[in-house]
Amino acid sequence: MVYYVTQASPRYHQMSLDELWSTEDVPCGMITGNQTNTVTRKANAVPEELRKTVSKRALIGALDGFLNEFRHLYEVDRHSLYHSFRILKKSGGYRQIDAPLPELMTALRVLKDILEKHFRAAGLYHTSAFAYVRRRNCVDAVRRHQKNESWWFAKLDFKNFFGSTTKAFVMRMLWMIFPFSEVVTDPHGAEALENALDLAFLDGVLPQGTPLSPMLTNIMMIPIDFALNNGFRDLNKQNFVYTRYADDMLISSRYDFKVRDVEKFVADTVAEFDAPFRLNTEKTRYGSRSGSNWNLGVVLNKDNKISIGYKNLRTFKNTLHNFLRDDKAGVRWDVGDIQHALGLYSYYVMVDPDTMAATVESYKAKTGVDIIKLMKERLSA
Repeated sequence: MVYYVTQASPRYHQMSLDELWSTEDVPCGMITGNQTNTVTRKANAVPEELRKTVSKRALIGALDGFLNEFRHLYEVDRHSLYHSFRILKKSGGYRQIDAPLPELMTALRVLKDILEKHFRAAGLYHTSAFAYVRRRNCVDAVRRHQKNESWWFAKLDFKNFFGSTTKAFVMRMLWMIFPFSEVVTDPHGAEALENALDLAFLDGVLPQGTPLSPMLTNIMMIPIDFALNNGFRDLNKQNFVYTRYADDMLISSRYDFKVRDVEKFVADTVAEFDAPFRLNTEKTRYGSRSGSNWNLGVVLNKDNKISIGYKNLRTFKNTLHNFLRDDKAGVRWDVGDIQHALGLYSYYVMVDPDTMAATVESYKAKTGVDIIKLMKERLSA
């Protein structure tokens, strides 16, 4: 069996009678929504018209060129090519980061460009995957559940997702995914692909901190995401919605459900592919929109609205107040502090534009000052 991914057809705005009779200019056939959805199909063979869009010779040639250019990196101790350190996780404990040193970073970026240009890897992800995809973010993932008007949510987490992902597993998945499936039909192509990707692994697993690891996780998960997404549509006749953001899975339904059934289905599906990672059941969370329904850093509340949460909003209002107070007193904030505040503002606007617009307008009405504009002015001064 082989999996192949194509971009979903764009959705067009269907004009209403009111719009047809309106004297205002209405863009006929306007494309709506975030056009990043993909369609994944599983078949015995890739359609001939799709196979003709790639050249096996060119794919293998690109891999050979990479191996020739960076062959010297394979001859040194792999650990000497990394700067390794640990960072504190919000949930407790530490996360291992293995950051490539400049020479290796250059090589991995070249390999990433080859995968994007020749293998079209930037578009190789299941439509349920939202991390590490251009023009997609965690809010988009939550919006899919919002659109379903889901009320009950289960949040599941893979344990040591990157650190458990072996090269053998990645290669096994790539053998099933077009156009990698074309390359591996040639013995030399299979060897070139495995050797090229070997440089992306440290101690046999995917390190966190490289430009290639996130892309590889989305590609290798295509068959698993496909199975989970399709299976959840019929599981217990609940018509679940499934999204994945890296190692975080969000499964929701309009109706109450047994979270252990969901856990079991995920675990059984992962086991079918003999995947090396497992669920971290201690971090499984289940609840409804009527409670504190935090998902991927945002809240989907009882009114089915996505917000930043009242505590974050209160903290941001305090930031605006403190900035304006200090500025009037002649105390100028550091560039980094202003950039942080404006960064939060941009993110919060993306999550909940109406609330943020009302917040800024409220401060402007009270103080006569456009605080965001003032921040930008101080930043450029």
